Amino acid sequence: MKLADIIDTFITGDWGEESPTQDTPNAAYCVRGADIVPITNHNFTDIPQRYVCDRTKETKLLAAGDLVIEKSGGSPTQSTGRIVYVSEDLIKAKGNVVCSNFCTAFRVKAGWNPLYVYYFWQNVYNHGAFFNFEGKTSGIKNLQLDNALSAIDIEYLPLEKQNQIVASLASIDEKIKVNRQINDNLPWLDHSLRGARVRLAV
Repeated sequence: MKLADIIDTFITGDWGEESPTQDTPNAAYCVRGADIVPITNHNFTDIPQRYVCDRTKETKLLAAGDLVIEKSGGSPTQSTGRIVYVSEDLIKAKGNVVCSNFCTAFRVKAGWNPLYVYYFWQNVYNHGAFFNFEGKTSGIKNLQLDNALSAIDIEYLPLEKQNQIVASLASIDEKIKVNRQINDNLPWLDHSLRGARVRLAV
């Protein structure tokens, strides 16, 4: 099968407006390429709030299980095509979520675990495959998404097998997240210990 065969729905991006207007009264948090790594690391703090029209609210809000692709950007050493998984935690934390117009999102067909597709895409990306599907306009690299989806193979696995793979990889991700949280708190712990030593010395 090709990646194109497993996609059910595409959701286009909308950058909206910085402030509410009569045409764009609805607050939504907008996922950009710059938010992909923080969201992957379970950090939702810097996702910007924008204001979108009623049509966007009706048709473009993201749901848990959606996958967001960066289709414009990258660098000489980083291709376009980075992916982020829209988790239930993200939706609970932010409510209305859309992606920017430099990204696009999709939902997978029944019979596919979206987290399995996410991990598969990550593996393809990490092997540099998306460098082969880039064009450039006005100095900005753009992912030729349709070409990539039509060219990249994905082996069909029964859903039970997909779920087993996801359980193993998600367990590793959870350990990484916990270790990252411990590392982030080390400066605070170090500061607290120094304060305790000062008090003891006094």
